[in-house]
Amino acid sequence: MSEGAPHSRDFSLTNRTQHSEGSVMEAELAKVSDELDRLIERRSSEAREPDPIELEPSYAESVRRYNSAKDAARRAEWTEFHEAQAARHRRTLRDLIARHEAQARNLAEGGP
Repeated sequence: MSEGAPHSRDFSLTNRTQHSEGSVMEAELAKVSDELDRLIERRSSEAREPDPIELEPSYAESVRRYNSAKDAARRAEWTEFHEAQAARHRRTLRDLIARHEAQARNLAEGGP
Protein backbone atom coordinates (compact mmCIF):
# COMPACT_ATOMS: atom_id res chain seq x y z
CA MET A 1 0.00 0.00 0.00
CA SER A 2 1.09 3.56 -0.49
CA GLU A 3 2.45 5.46 2.46
CA GLY A 4 -0.48 7.81 3.18
CA ALA A 5 -3.30 5.44 2.20
CA PRO A 6 -5.58 4.17 4.98
CA HIS A 7 -5.44 0.47 5.70
CA SER A 8 -8.64 -1.46 5.20
CA ARG A 9 -8.55 -2.36 8.90
CA ASP A 10 -8.47 1.33 9.84
CA PHE A 11 -11.31 2.05 7.43
CA SER A 12 -13.51 -0.67 8.90
CA LEU A 13 -12.85 0.64 12.42
CA THR A 14 -13.84 4.12 11.27
CA ASN A 15 -17.02 2.74 9.75
CA ARG A 16 -17.87 0.87 12.93
CA THR A 17 -17.30 3.99 15.01
CA GLN A 18 -19.47 6.07 12.71
CA HIS A 19 -22.13 3.37 12.67
CA SER A 20 -22.10 3.16 16.48
CA GLU A 21 -22.35 6.94 16.80
CA GLY A 22 -25.25 6.94 14.35
CA SER A 23 -27.05 4.25 16.35
CA VAL A 24 -26.61 6.23 19.55
CA MET A 25 -27.91 9.38 17.86
CA GLU A 26 -30.92 7.51 16.47
CA ALA A 27 -31.71 6.10 19.92
CA GLU A 28 -31.50 9.57 21.49
CA LEU A 29 -33.71 11.04 18.76
CA ALA A 30 -36.26 8.29 19.30
CA LYS A 31 -36.37 9.04 23.04
CA VAL A 32 -36.82 12.77 22.41
CA SER A 33 -39.51 12.05 19.83
CA ASP A 34 -41.39 9.82 22.28
CA GLU A 35 -41.20 12.51 24.97
CA LEU A 36 -42.53 15.11 22.57
CA ASP A 37 -45.38 12.82 21.55
CA ARG A 38 -46.35 12.32 25.20
CA LEU A 39 -46.20 16.07 25.86
CA ILE A 40 -48.36 16.85 22.83
CA GLU A 41 -50.92 14.19 23.76
CA ARG A 42 -51.10 15.42 27.35
CA ARG A 43 -51.52 19.04 26.28
CA SER A 44 -54.15 18.23 23.69
CA SER A 45 -56.15 16.15 26.13
CA GLU A 46 -56.25 18.93 28.72
CA ALA A 47 -59.51 20.84 28.51
CA ARG A 48 -58.82 24.39 27.41
CA GLU A 49 -61.11 26.91 28.94
CA PRO A 50 -62.18 29.55 26.45
CA ASP A 51 -60.93 33.04 26.96
CA PRO A 52 -63.85 35.07 28.37
CA ILE A 53 -63.41 37.70 25.68
CA GLU A 54 -63.86 35.01 23.00
CA LEU A 55 -67.34 34.35 24.35
CA GLU A 56 -68.50 37.92 23.79
CA PRO A 57 -70.55 38.46 20.62
CA SER A 58 -68.73 41.73 19.95
CA TYR A 59 -65.41 39.85 19.84
CA ALA A 60 -66.74 37.38 17.28
CA GLU A 61 -68.09 40.27 15.19
CA SER A 62 -64.74 42.05 15.43
CA VAL A 63 -62.91 38.94 14.23
CA ARG A 64 -65.37 38.54 11.37
CA ARG A 65 -64.89 42.18 10.28
CA TYR A 66 -61.10 41.86 10.51
CA ASN A 67 -61.06 38.66 8.43
CA SER A 68 -63.43 40.19 5.91
CA ALA A 69 -61.21 43.27 5.53
CA LYS A 70 -58.11 41.07 5.09
CA ASP A 71 -59.92 38.99 2.45
CA ALA A 72 -60.97 42.14 0.59
CA ALA A 73 -57.41 43.48 0.66
CA ARG A 74 -56.07 40.17 -0.69
CA ARG A 75 -58.68 40.14 -3.47
CA ALA A 76 -57.75 43.72 -4.40
CA GLU A 77 -54.05 42.82 -4.54
CA TRP A 78 -54.70 39.75 -6.69
CA THR A 79 -57.01 41.77 -8.95
CA GLU A 80 -54.29 44.38 -9.45
CA PHE A 81 -51.70 41.67 -10.16
CA HIS A 82 -53.87 39.92 -12.77
CA GLU A 83 -54.81 43.18 -14.49
CA ALA A 84 -51.15 44.21 -14.70
CA GLN A 85 -50.15 40.75 -15.91
CA ALA A 86 -52.82 40.87 -18.63
CA ALA A 87 -51.49 44.27 -19.76
CA ARG A 88 -47.93 42.88 -19.91
CA HIS A 89 -49.10 39.89 -21.96
CA ARG A 90 -51.10 42.15 -24.26
CA ARG A 91 -48.00 44.32 -24.96
CA THR A 92 -45.80 41.27 -25.53
CA LEU A 93 -48.29 39.61 -27.85
CA ARG A 94 -48.90 42.83 -29.80
CA ASP A 95 -45.13 43.18 -30.34
CA LEU A 96 -44.79 39.54 -31.37
CA ILE A 97 -47.70 39.78 -33.80
CA ALA A 98 -46.24 42.92 -35.38
CA ARG A 99 -42.83 41.25 -35.74
CA HIS A 100 -44.28 38.16 -37.43
CA GLU A 101 -46.47 40.24 -39.74
CA ALA A 102 -43.42 42.28 -40.77
CA GLN A 103 -41.40 39.12 -41.44
CA ALA A 104 -44.28 37.64 -43.45
CA ARG A 105 -44.53 40.84 -45.58
CA ASN A 106 -40.79 40.85 -46.12
CA LEU A 107 -40.82 37.22 -47.28
CA ALA A 108 -43.87 37.81 -49.49
CA GLU A 109 -42.02 40.69 -51.19
CA GLY A 110 -39.08 38.39 -51.95
CA GLY A 111 -36.86 39.38 -49.05
CA PRO A 112 -34.60 36.99 -47.19
